[in-house]
Amino acid sequence: MSIRVKLIITFAILVLISASVILISGIAIVSGAIGTVAESVLAETNIEVVVTDVIDLVTDLKQANDYNPEKLIDSDYIREINSESNFYNGGVIVKYGDTVINHSELPADNAFYSSLVPTEGVFDPKDGPEKDHEQMISHNDAKYFYIDYTFAFEKEPVTYFFVFDVSQISSAGDASGKYFLRVIMFVLLLIILPLLVIITNDIIKPLQELEKGVNHIKEGNLDFKLETKKKNEVGRVVKYFDVMREELRQSINKQIKFEENRKELISSISHDLKTPITSIKGHIEGIKDGVANTPEKLEKYIDVIYNKTEDMDQLIDDLFLFSKLDLNKLPFVMKRVPVKPFMEEIVDVMRFEWEDDHKKMVLNMTINDVFVLIDPQQMKRVLVNIIQNSIKYMDKEEQQIQITVSQINDKLQLVIADNGQGMKKEELNYIFDRFYRVDESRNPETGGTGLGLAISKQIIEQHHGSIHVTSDFGQGTKMVIELDIEEEVLNDKNIDC
Repeated sequence: MSIRVKLIITFAILVLISASVILISGIAIVSGAIGTVAESVLAETNIEVVVTDVIDLVTDLKQANDYNPEKLIDSDYIREINSESNFYNGGVIVKYGDTVINHSELPADNAFYSSLVPTEGVFDPKDGPEKDHEQMISHNDAKYFYIDYTFAFEKEPVTYFFVFDVSQISSAGDASGKYFLRVIMFVLLLIILPLLVIITNDIIKPLQELEKGVNHIKEGNLDFKLETKKKNEVGRVVKYFDVMREELRQSINKQIKFEENRKELISSISHDLKTPITSIKGHIEGIKDGVANTPEKLEKYIDVIYNKTEDMDQLIDDLFLFSKLDLNKLPFVMKRVPVKPFMEEIVDVMRFEWEDDHKKMVLNMTINDVFVLIDPQQMKRVLVNIIQNSIKYMDKEEQQIQITVSQINDKLQLVIADNGQGMKKEELNYIFDRFYRVDESRNPETGGTGLGLAISKQIIEQHHGSIHVTSDFGQGTKMVIELDIEEEVLNDKNIDC
């Protein structure tokens, strides 16, 4: 999946989540407002219930104060009041002098008791609780609301504290706020984490690999490989970068190879030109110094000079042809040629020039109406050059060259086999290199420029064909050429290769 699609999906999810957050926030705000109102109403309702209970109790306590005041500090009486009253986790605490009577579930410690302070003035239950009679206190993270009323027993104040626990009401609002905060945090995590994963895995890590690759190239190192499993935009950039690196590496290697070939070419040309020139110079000096002092010697010297001049001329022609092929500047006139008459014409000419009682050239053809799209002149040059090479390296008394033409699937196969001296295995890898010659010490009379097979290979490849060689040393050599068979009738056309 591409980064663009992932970001679009993430954006859509973000919009949905944001809308959900806004909706939840709105609901939470409304719920909070309703909760606040409800808490207020609940607190007010509960307080009214407590006040009603307090009014009833105060009425009873006032009667007890009038007719039986000792009951006001009676522990059993106070326990009975607590058990019969419902103060919502609250209860009644009585202070009489230094004595505190507490039979409720309220905290039983001095800190809590000291926070219960009697209200000044006289409280009349019939009038209901006034503001200055209502107190809010906190103790051990709990909140309490109380109403107090003071009686007199034996001229000592007896204060009743009617206490109401309001912690649950406040904590309900706090809990809803904390819950809403957790929801917001969870939503933010849902938004941020996928974005972090996408940015880290799909963008940052591939870019870090790309940065390493750039540093390698800056240091001149092209022998590394960038790999990524990502198929998104950044992953494709990394792959294209690695393709560019490989192409750059091959280009540099080609430049190095071209430079080596150029030096080798200059060296080979210098050597191949110097040898005939040295021979020509020596024979001319022999003529000038009177060494060729007879007509026969003079003719021999002139023949050598002529032959060496012909060799130089052939070398220059081959170099010119090879350079045009190398630069793809040689025009090919491609024609649809019938194979059988084309091969018969070439073999008949070569057979006429070469055959005798101990030399035989055989043409075997297993095809009839087969055509190929070739430049006849250039293809003839290739075949003649290969046959002439076979003739040059013959070392048997009975010499034979077999040319076999056949069809292999959709390919035309030409095989030129001889029973000459053959080649060593290590020589086969260099046979198509320019200026390469098989060990001249085995046959010093062969001569040649060393460009014939290199030119032949380039011509075959320009025809989209292939050529390869097999040989057994001392047994002979076999050249195999494969070309595409032309099935459709095409008009003759010039193709610049």
